[in-house]
Amino acid sequence: MVRKDGLVIAAVFVALAPCLAVAERVHAPLWVENLSPMAALIGIPSQRTADIREGLSVTAHTDLATHFVAQVSDNEQAFFDGESQRQSLRIRWGLSPVWEVSATLPVTRHSGGFVDSYVNRWHDAFGMSDGGRSAVPEDQIRYQFNSLVQGASLDRSASGRSDVTFELAHIAERQKDLQIAYAIGYKASTGNVDEWTGSGASDVYSVARFSGAHQSDLPFYWHGQLGVTHVGSSALLGPRQKEWIGFGGLSMEWLLTSHWALLAQFDSHSAILSSDLKALGEPAGMLSLGLRRSLGRHWAVDVSFAEDIVVESAPDIIFQASLHYRP
Repeated sequence: MVRKDGLVIAAVFVALAPCLAVAERVHAPLWVENLSPMAALIGIPSQRTADIREGLSVTAHTDLATHFVAQVSDNEQAFFDGESQRQSLRIRWGLSPVWEVSATLPVTRHSGGFVDSYVNRWHDAFGMSDGGRSAVPEDQIRYQFNSLVQGASLDRSASGRSDVTFELAHIAERQKDLQIAYAIGYKASTGNVDEWTGSGASDVYSVARFSGAHQSDLPFYWHGQLGVTHVGSSALLGPRQKEWIGFGGLSMEWLLTSHWALLAQFDSHSAILSSDLKALGEPAGMLSLGLRRSLGRHWAVDVSFAEDIVVESAPDIIFQASLHYRP
């Protein structure tokens, strides 16, 4: 039952939608993280709105990601087959109209999962390549990376608290149709290396964020971010890990009705390792699509999915849901 908790939470979010009336809208990007087993260890923040509001803002988020990577070079081998569930709580406190502190508290579970058969049917229905996924047993877990200087593996279900992130943000520009904010973040080493829920190291990042509205009558909003992470030395990532990782993204929100919005989003980051394997040694790219339902003046719920448009640089697919509260 535990492995289905994320989908149950998402279903509850959607079920709440018709129960409340709309006054104001929550405008924010989708919460998207690269949950590939090794990339998920690094302090790369998800996109968020540049706007800051005084008081308490809270987002509860759940992910269900399915992995399959099988790549070999002369000196390295990567095999990731399994499923990751992550439940996260982000608490943002607006100290003033221009300053904010926040904390993100995640819990991660790795397991064989239960969605492999559905993913295989999806690939078959559209004649898509599955990279060899259908040739291995379904719903098993095996994360493994080997090189001449490192070996790391996980072949059993594991769960626990992941690395906690803290952030300080300052809004530098606030106009009617444009907000610009700058932030610094610190990812603490609170996860477990043996369980692949933490990197065993602390990371620091800096990021610029932008939010705006279309300057015509079109019901269109956008968000973006651009930043860099300094990655601490991790025994799990190994000696060939990159010290600096750049990241960025762009999100677009189209208001369909007074209650509903359609969101499209792109997220990317540079390679995490100096590796000949494309899954680890080349930039990652994810494309997400989602729907947002406004739930009254302060609340909104998102349901979305993310695909690895740069193949095998991220999970095959991530199912996502978020519940937002803003003052």
